[in-house]
Amino acid sequence: MERTNKRLAAVMLGGWLLILILAGCGPVLPGVSENMTGILFEENFSDSRSGWEISSQGGVKDYYNGTYHIKIDDPNIFSWSVVQQAYGDVRVEVDVAFTGAAELAEMGIVCRMENNQDFYFLTVRSDGAYAIFKMYQGNEFFIGMEGYQYDPAVRAGLNTNHLSAECVGERLSLSVNGVLLASVEDSSYQVGDVGLIAGAFDQTDVNVFFDNFIVSQP
Repeated sequence: MERTNKRLAAVMLGGWLLILILAGCGPVLPGVSENMTGILFEENFSDSRSGWEISSQGGVKDYYNGTYHIKIDDPNIFSWSVVQQAYGDVRVEVDVAFTGAAELAEMGIVCRMENNQDFYFLTVRSDGAYAIFKMYQGNEFFIGMEGYQYDPAVRAGLNTNHLSAECVGERLSLSVNGVLLASVEDSSYQVGDVGLIAGAFDQTDVNVFFDNFIVSQP
């Protein structure tokens, strides 16, 4: 299924539920920056002036109670926000959770974004699936897999997941909650922006919330 990006904004729903999720209704996650060196960029979304995109067209991209919120009101699209920096080899980590009426949502990490049509993204879904993609000329392609894969390390439903993506040389690796799920190779992009991405399928009213975003040397 092909999905494209739109700039998004609308009324936020389910914020109180997200606060409970990230505050501890799911398993407690270690601080992202604990025992970590070589930090290149770090964001806890406590300051709404820190530079992330705020948008109000067709959904939401905005800060919300110490998180970054992407809401999707249209079916079968991706929406993303990036830090507007160029990096080569990086490790990117973030805590992510979702709420809303939709039963299925996608959320993850962008790396090596050359432009809005060409980049990599590594994601999990709210049903426990995961995947690694290449966006090429605005169309997404699975890398190293024929479709979504499932693993019990991905906490399904209204739970927090800690994602870690490594983009090193030609290797792209995705770990979730400390478990390595996939490592694939692609040489299309070597340098680019990093950020956050969310996706909707047939159901709308997808709310994804991100926290503790960090970029470090791998």
